[in-house]
Order: sequence, then structure tokens, then C-alpha cells
Amino acid sequence: MAYYINTDNNVNLFVEDIGNGKPVLFIHGWPVNHKMHEYQLDIFPAYGIRCIAPDLRGFGKSDRPFSSYSYNEMADDIRRIIDTLKLTNLTLVAFSIGGSIATRYLSRHAGHNISQLILAGAAVPSFVQRSNFPYGMPV
Repeated sequence: MAYYINTDNNVNLFVEDIGNGKPVLFIHGWPVNHKMHEYQLDIFPAYGIRCIAPDLRGFGKSDRPFSSYSYNEMADDIRRIIDTLKLTNLTLVAFSIGGSIATRYLSRHAGHNISQLILAGAAVPSFVQRSNFPYGMPV
């Protein structure tokens, strides 16, 4: 099933939702869309996994607003999808910039309804100090 979910600031997010069972939400990387997960969406439902794959704002079939592309905004979009679909005990799978959005979601929304996180090639902040990055922990 495919549909649109409207956000608080009137952005329509395209979501593909296939299968029944344990929910898994896939957050795609830049500059692709939900279709990067087409192989998972074709196979996982046969194993009792519900696959939810949105297009982030500005990508694929989702709206392309002129502003509001912050990590907070995109984390809030993920929350809107989770709440609208009434997802619980959710596995969040995030690739590339999707990893940054997932980690912002977890911190901003206190891990709301997430039971597992899978970061695949995630572009997330560094927690290790380097010569040009004095923040974080020493190696």
C-alpha cells in the first residue's frame, strides 16, 4: 500500500507500507528515495516483516518545500509517520544521511516506539576528538 502522510507544516510525505508483522522503517540516504530499499520490500514481507519506506521531504514522491530541511524537521517527519501508522516495537534502519536523521529522532523524541536501531554506512556525528575537531572524547 502506498499513501501520503501530511506533516504539521503541510508537507506531504510519500510512504510505501508492505506486509504484516514486526514493523521495520527504512530511512534512505541522500540523494535517493524509498526505492533504494526495493529488494528488502520485495523479500522481507514473506518472512513476517512489515516494511515501511518513506521518501524524505525533498526526495522521490514527497513534497519539496522551499525550506524546513533541518535534522529536527526530518526527525519530526519520522515521528509523524510512526504516530500516524501507530507503529510500536519498531526497528529503525537508516542508511547514510538517514543515520543522522535516525540519531536525531532518537535524541529528540526519546526513542519513541523504537526497539532496535540499525545504522548502515551512517553519516552520524563524530564523538572522537581530532586535530580539527576538539569536541567529544579523546581517542
